[in-house]
Amino acid sequence: MADSPRRIAVVGAGVAGLTAAHLLQRVADVTLYEADDRLGGHAHTHDVPTADGVLPVDSGFIVHNERTYPLLGRLFAELGVATQPAAMSMSVRCNGCGLAYAGSRGPAGLLPRGDLASRGRYLTLLGQVPLFYRQARRLLSEPPAPGAPEPTLGEFLAKGRYSRYFVDHFVAPLVAAVWSCGPQLATDYPARYLFAFLANHSMLQVSRSPGWRTVRGGSRAYVEAVAAKLRTVRTGAAVRAVHRHADGATVRDVTGAARDFDGVVIATHADQALRLLAPATRRERELLGTFAYARNEAVLHTDGSVLPGRADVQAAWNYTQPTCRPATGGVRISYCMNRLQSLPTATPVVVTLNAGDTVAPERVLARMEYEHPIYTRQAVEAQRGLPELNSGGVAFAGAYHGWGFHEDGCRSGVAAAAYWGAVW
Repeated sequence: MADSPRRIAVVGAGVAGLTAAHLLQRVADVTLYEADDRLGGHAHTHDVPTADGVLPVDSGFIVHNERTYPLLGRLFAELGVATQPAAMSMSVRCNGCGLAYAGSRGPAGLLPRGDLASRGRYLTLLGQVPLFYRQARRLLSEPPAPGAPEPTLGEFLAKGRYSRYFVDHFVAPLVAAVWSCGPQLATDYPARYLFAFLANHSMLQVSRSPGWRTVRGGSRAYVEAVAAKLRTVRTGAAVRAVHRHADGATVRDVTGAARDFDGVVIATHADQALRLLAPATRRERELLGTFAYARNEAVLHTDGSVLPGRADVQAAWNYTQPTCRPATGGVRISYCMNRLQSLPTATPVVVTLNAGDTVAPERVLARMEYEHPIYTRQAVEAQRGLPELNSGGVAFAGAYHGWGFHEDGCRSGVAAAAYWGAVW
């Protein structure tokens, strides 16, 4: 027995689970469980037929950069996964007042159009952008007041006396698009936490490109490279419970089969992890139960009519809101995959979140559902306690340990693997 490798189960095959499994397979006998019939989670690539042939197109994880995604970049390099530049830009379109503009598309994308009233409010908006960036960076430079609650984005904006038009047509779209949350949730996010992410990605300055890249051939290239090195991969094998005991843990799957392991990495969403624990401790309920998720339907399609009509405001990310102050509903954003993945075709290939009835049914290629963490003061506070949950035969991983992006999932997978002795 002393010569036998430890047996480790990894539950969940998103980037967190894949990273943990990739590192653990060097020191343990790894079994990877995935409820879906495919691996990857938000790394989701489709074969899309176009007039120029079948092309690999991503619908979840799309872009990264070498500066702020160092661990993901290291994983790609170790796997021999090639990447290529991605053209990043963002447009905002409001059907209420007719405003349409695009950043990183040159001066033409920022020229005011429409009636004189809207034009004046838009010019005021442009003038407030540099002030917003400066005050956000100032907040980051100041230490938090001892014992005082951190301001939400809404409280920060109210203190700065920013115009309602600026909040509704610049700040809320930016936050909603980046975190895939409804604009009504955007102002509830903790300001310092949000600004730290934006600053880290060069998004609190007028010139803000850290050099975005996408995986050549689609993100499934890295998923398949990880899977090829694993001995035991079980797709369509939803785990129903993880029972801890003195010698490790028992994993029971949807078939009722139970297997004993020396340790388990639960690399799922926080709420899913909590449901798997049989039973969960009080501290696990306190911390994991704090996280909520925004659910978004993603539609992969070839209906170019959802993109802005003006060519100079068509961007890689195209945010649309129905009114000047949308009160409810999820974020609606259309990703132009032709730009993001440099697709060699004139056929418009688009991924739209929460498309509703805006996409012609005959143009729909696939429908998916993705979930993204919602960050509140309580969730950010709970993150600080997550490392202490790694005990008793179980370690936890998932993008909710950080800002909710691919690098955060990768980083948490590295930490979970290190807990079981696989230090990168």
